[in-house]
Amino acid sequence: MRIVSIDSSLGTQLVVAEVHPAPTGLGLRVLARAAQEDPRRHAESLGPMLQAALTDPAVAGHDLDAVVAATGPAPFTGLRAGLVAARTLGRARTLPVHGVPSLDAVARAALDELAQEGADDAGATVLVATDARRSEVYTARYRAKGPDDVDRLSPFEVLDPARVLDGDPVDAVAGSGAALYDQIAQGRRVLAPVSGDARTQVRIAVSRLSQGLVLGTEPLYLRHADVQVPAGRQRLR
Repeated sequence: MRIVSIDSSLGTQLVVAEVHPAPTGLGLRVLARAAQEDPRRHAESLGPMLQAALTDPAVAGHDLDAVVAATGPAPFTGLRAGLVAARTLGRARTLPVHGVPSLDAVARAALDELAQEGADDAGATVLVATDARRSEVYTARYRAKGPDDVDRLSPFEVLDPARVLDGDPVDAVAGSGAALYDQIAQGRRVLAPVSGDARTQVRIAVSRLSQGLVLGTEPLYLRHADVQVPAGRQRLR
């Protein structure tokens, strides 16, 4: 199975990955990748990135099976650009398009780091906090669900960094917001200091699809866009 995966949660990431069964979990080989870090150049960068990835010798001439896109929560403009690109590619090539929340991918990447270090990630609770701008973060708590998925233990929220650690203690922190704000890290090493992970969301998508789940692509906007359509002028009587 060959999948194009797009994440535009902060910068822009794109991978084309080949997925196959493995003795434990899923085997995944990246065939092409592209990335740029500017959080304000999604629309300009996604077209050239897709063209470069799809014409890569490892990808060109082979059928694609699906498109996966991050659904946030993330800032409005970047998230919308990634989802529009994914839907456009899906329509142009008659491919199914599936969505994975950005924070889910960060949590899985963090749990992978714990496992690689020999830690018992099965029961670990990871708090993910990603940069939401305006001195806020998007956040949720997670545990592992097998080798390729996660269980979300709390709803998505957009919070002041000082409030993120309210409640039950956690075993680890992860995400770009945790790396940005000392109130969250509190001297701990921050795992997976990113806002999304295009490679990891492929594994999550395939794992969930194998369970018969429907992976919607509706964006997770936790607040209104920065730019609003002006209201009509009030008529004077």
